[in-house]
Amino acid sequence: MAVADRPNDQLAVSGAQSLTGRLVGLIEREHLSIAQAARRVRMPLETAGMLVRLHAIEQEAAESELEERVDDIQRQCPGEDWWSYSDRQHTALFNGSAIPNRIVRELVEAWQQHTGEGTGRLATQLGISDEAVRRSLGLVALPGRVKYGRRYPTRTQKTIRVDAAGRIVRALRIPPCEVPGL
Repeated sequence: MAVADRPNDQLAVSGAQSLTGRLVGLIEREHLSIAQAARRVRMPLETAGMLVRLHAIEQEAAESELEERVDDIQRQCPGEDWWSYSDRQHTALFNGSAIPNRIVRELVEAWQQHTGEGTGRLATQLGISDEAVRRSLGLVALPGRVKYGRRYPTRTQKTIRVDAAGRIVRALRIPPCEVPGL
């Protein structure tokens, strides 16, 4: 049974998260000690200490997972020109909402060599156009456009959203857990 399978358990978990957020906020914003923050929220010191320690452990685990994810992506893309990625693309890579489309493109190219099929069949399986698949893989440039009087030149996508990459990889019959970043 998962931690919060029942409604009362869900309320308890959300209550603990809220309380932890209040404690950590007081400690970080107002520079209070754990004892002072515990008194402010009317909580026993032992409980407050435990919640703050658990929060620190969760933060460390999340940072560790992020570092591992970024390392996996960098190993998968040797020689990638990371300097050419925009700040927005870097942020998407680091927060886990996107991966370099090079990873998925190489899997699609291997699938094409193995099956002799083009991206058209893959697009049909996904229920989108062949052009959309090729754009998301960085094989075709996005057309230039003018928006609010500002001219945007043609460009090739360097990243692909994790959900779109997952759909493509599943269509190739590859479990997403085997692809770095997914």
